[in-house]
Amino acid sequence: MYYLILLGAGMLQGIMNSLNAKLGEYFSLFGVTFFVHAIAMVLLAAYLLLIRREKLRFRGAPWYIYLVGVMGIAVVASSSYVTMHIGAGTLMAISTVGQLLSSEVIDLFGFFGMPRVRPALNQLPGFLFIAAGVVLVILY
Repeated sequence: MYYLILLGAGMLQGIMNSLNAKLGEYFSLFGVTFFVHAIAMVLLAAYLLLIRREKLRFRGAPWYIYLVGVMGIAVVASSSYVTMHIGAGTLMAISTVGQLLSSEVIDLFGFFGMPRVRPALNQLPGFLFIAAGVVLVILY
């Protein structure tokens, strides 16, 4: 079930990158970023406050948790700009490698309070196939 949810999220991410790039024809790079985050904030706040009736609180979390907002801005802004120049497929391929690299470092050292997970040798063929696939996407 989790794999299907992630597959769907990945598909939505590919669609989102293309739509963000299209928004770039109407708004500036930071206008697109603002538009995307403002809509998400309004929808999430409405859901949490009106439907779930949750009280929003912003305390108790470590300071670095709030960097996720900065990262979200950086991801939307950069992917919106890059998609227009290299295409959504190439963007997603290279982005996947970046996600794998950062995830492996986080797992290895247990950053952000995550459990430490040592890389397994049996993962190496999968990583090599992904790297080869990215090279093929970029070159062809």
